[in-house]
Amino acid sequence: MTNNFDTWLNSPERAEILSRKKSITEHTDKLIEHLNNNLPTDSDIHYCFDWGKKFYRIAIYTNNNDNSYSRVMADDKVFCFIDQETGDVLAPKGWNRRAKGVRFNILDDASRTDLFNAKEVA
Repeated sequence: MTNNFDTWLNSPERAEILSRKKSITEHTDKLIEHLNNNLPTDSDIHYCFDWGKKFYRIAIYTNNNDNSYSRVMADDKVFCFIDQETGDVLAPKGWNRRAKGVRFNILDDASRTDLFNAKEVA
């Protein structure tokens, strides 16, 4: 049993999965930074992402004026969902639901550029 685990632990497949997940997380951070940089300077909202089991949820948070933020749990306050395994970007259908069909892929350069230029993921 230990031998199989050690083999998997040092396998190139595992290294590729970890590398892809790290890249997805880094690009998600860049998307959040881009969204926040394009907000008006006097805005009291802030974009942030939540971890789920399979998806990141990028949503709007409001400033509490004490250096903390509160999540705005409304269906129209979700920007998108990002699959943590594949990097696929899906439009929101509600606070916890995703619309069918992939809109962008955060790992693809051209698709990521289109995502960064999109006003909404629809």
